[in-house]
Amino acid sequence: MGHDAPPRWDRRMQQRLAHGEAAALGELYDRFASLVHSLAHRVLDDEDAADRLTREVFTYIWEHPDSYDPKQGPLRSWIAGVTRHQAVQRLRQTEAASARDCGDGAPAPAEIEQKIRDASTAARADYIVTSMPAPLRAALELAYFQRRDYRQTAADLGVTEDEARRRLRLGLQLLSTAHHHQALPPGHRASYTSRAPRSSPAAPHAPRGPLTPHTQHTGPGTSAPPGPGHGRSR
Repeated sequence: MGHDAPPRWDRRMQQRLAHGEAAALGELYDRFASLVHSLAHRVLDDEDAADRLTREVFTYIWEHPDSYDPKQGPLRSWIAGVTRHQAVQRLRQTEAASARDCGDGAPAPAEIEQKIRDASTAARADYIVTSMPAPLRAALELAYFQRRDYRQTAADLGVTEDEARRRLRLGLQLLSTAHHHQALPPGHRASYTSRAPRSSPAAPHAPRGPLTPHTQHTGPGTSAPPGPGHGRSR
């Protein structure tokens, strides 16, 4: 299965969550928990903090299913955006608290903001690399990260040198867009955080059994998603 779910799946998932279907939350967690945790960890550089943020992101998705609009793009991209923005906000809060504790020895505000921008850009770059088409990603990993030249990259991929150059050029162009998405400015709240939770009379049943992500990497402490009854009444 590809990284981006088909648009029909995205729409159906949003509808299932909006109707309070507990199994939908479990399915979403299985598919995207690794992505959320890895992005959170890339920004926060802390396993426990990434675990907590992972739970918070899925709690937010459960409580605000209508915040996602399938017309605006893939569900995977929206979840990554929610994660990155919340992680940046958490990092800013953590750095501000640390600066208060350090007193006169605290880093300058400009240094703190640069650290936050760098973490946000790194997280977006990671997401772009994992999201780009496999041929581009393979060329980028060989030529850019493994320092292979065009001839070696072409041979490893079984393509012409011109095709290897084309794939690498496109991959680098995509990767460069990470620098055009800045971290949230201080005090800013993204639009998705301003919507009130939906509610309805009946609460759904919790998913049966623990939920274990089926994706490539999950932090050792990453836990199952919050129970559907957490913070949202139906």
